[in-house]
Amino acid sequence: MAAPRKPIEPTTPEQSAFLRQAMEQYGKATYNFAFRLTRNEADARDLTQDAFVRVFKAWRSFQPGTSFLSWIYRIVTNLHRDELRRRKGRYQEELPDDNMPQEYGGERPLAVTPIEDYVEGQLGERLQRALEALSSDQRQVVVLADIEELSYQEIADIAGCSIGTVRSRLHRARAQLRRFVEHYDAVHK
Repeated sequence: MAAPRKPIEPTTPEQSAFLRQAMEQYGKATYNFAFRLTRNEADARDLTQDAFVRVFKAWRSFQPGTSFLSWIYRIVTNLHRDELRRRKGRYQEELPDDNMPQEYGGERPLAVTPIEDYVEGQLGERLQRALEALSSDQRQVVVLADIEELSYQEIADIAGCSIGTVRSRLHRARAQLRRFVEHYDAVHK
């Protein structure tokens, strides 16, 4: 016989206000972080939505005086890792129906991709490709350190690892980025 389900607690006005304020204040940053991890708009939206569902359910566990952004980035990171484990061995992109590349007639698709706009505007194609070539863990620390400008301690808290691991991942990721950019420059001269 299955264990009885815990009754669902009614939503309180404080809980709704907490979520509303969190979404208004941190929704865009959370989505952008999720997009940087997934490199896919649909997955980033799902990840952001799932993260705010977790925030809604666990709103009382947030420690006032601590960084909400670090807390939600940790939630996004954990959800992303769980999804990667579930997807392991499965295709991540669907093929178009006609099995041909899709054309947008010179226009952008309806989807908005803020990270691509940012990367193209700030970093250029070579660094965008270099970031995409990094492992998920390496891309995460580079994004958090070099784009979000978080401290090593904040990154360690989000990634669930030690500061030494953050430094190591960041060092390797930056070296790999440097090698990729040098190779890209040599090929495209």
